[in-house]
Amino acid sequence: MGQPVTFNDVRYAVHAALDAAFPDIPIHDEEIPQELKPPCFFVRLLEPEHTQELGRRFFRYHPFVVRYFAPDRSNTAMYDMAEQLTKALQQIQVAGRPVRGTGMQFEIVDEVLHFFVSYDFHVWAPRPDDPAMGSLDVQEGLK
Repeated sequence: MGQPVTFNDVRYAVHAALDAAFPDIPIHDEEIPQELKPPCFFVRLLEPEHTQELGRRFFRYHPFVVRYFAPDRSNTAMYDMAEQLTKALQQIQVAGRPVRGTGMQFEIVDEVLHFFVSYDFHVWAPRPDDPAMGSLDVQEGLK
């Protein structure tokens, strides 16, 4: 089995999907710069969850908000971008596997588009490295 999928793997996959769909729009993810130059995206992983289900199987929730700052700040530009984000983030590639975006919704607040999407899937913890069984000496005989 390959390496476990990390929260950063999912973040990078969202960035890659945005970059592929919008190569000319900068993507920020740490903090919004003081001198913001629209158009640009600000991507943030909100409150991820990691819940054990059975044994080594866990379910992970990866909710994101993608904020879009449009150059003209018009509602028409925001609705157009929401439509494009719906297509661009419908499915991303995480560790070489497709993951479908769910719960897509958006709102426009203070002339900024807030686009919400979640990527939820199972992960498995690595098998413990238990030592192999030791040797056993058996002596047979008849009574």
